[in-house]
Amino acid sequence: MEKVSILWALVRRDYALQYAGSFLGISWMFLQNLVLISLYALVFLVLNLKNPSTQEDFTAYLLTGLLFWIPIQELLVRGTGILTDNRSLLKRSSLGINLFLWIPYVQFLIHSFVTSIPVFIYLGFSGTLNLAGLVFGYLVLVLSGLYLMLLLHYLSRLNILLKDISPLIRLVSQLVFWGIPVLYYPTGVLKQWNEWNPFTIPLDVFRTTVISGFQAQFDWFHIAPFLFFFVLVYLLAKRKFQSVILDHL
Repeated sequence: MEKVSILWALVRRDYALQYAGSFLGISWMFLQNLVLISLYALVFLVLNLKNPSTQEDFTAYLLTGLLFWIPIQELLVRGTGILTDNRSLLKRSSLGINLFLWIPYVQFLIHSFVTSIPVFIYLGFSGTLNLAGLVFGYLVLVLSGLYLMLLLHYLSRLNILLKDISPLIRLVSQLVFWGIPVLYYPTGVLKQWNEWNPFTIPLDVFRTTVISGFQAQFDWFHIAPFLFFFVLVYLLAKRKFQSVILDHL
């Protein structure tokens, strides 16, 4: 319990540093997520108006895709730079590297839950929300974050060795975003391309659990090679990078 309380204090400290001097404070973070979802939804739903019969289905498809991706992208970018951003505190304390890595994960859980509320309310009113799968939907989000954490143990340490790879990670996150079927249906060549993305299957599982009547679009066993690779990367970071990173802080 002591570590949990310390972690929560670090999470609040990180929020305070991120939004210090901001007019809206931490509220800006939640507002930003809602604005992003609204903008994407507005643009792509307008494009879909020529097919009104598919409008309702596409709305649920689009909103759940954005709900899944936006917190994941934040976790990827924030998790990569978390050790570098807390370099001075790491040097002065004996808390260890691993505890700091959980800061962006806790924030990811908060962002996912808060952002999901208006999305699920809308899906409930439109009749496309699978109430029976709601708990499993949150479980998928939790596990998807842990899945990405395997990679972040490596990327956060690599960020220290190479000084700053955050701009590269932001670019890669955009490529990953367009490589998963968030804003479009996977067909033909696009579907083959999607299968090479490590986040396609978690997104497909999430949609299957929360959208009523949604049929899985991919074979879920395709995640096995990515999971195996992420575990190997995690073990590499823990065993080979630990002592090296401490010297470079």
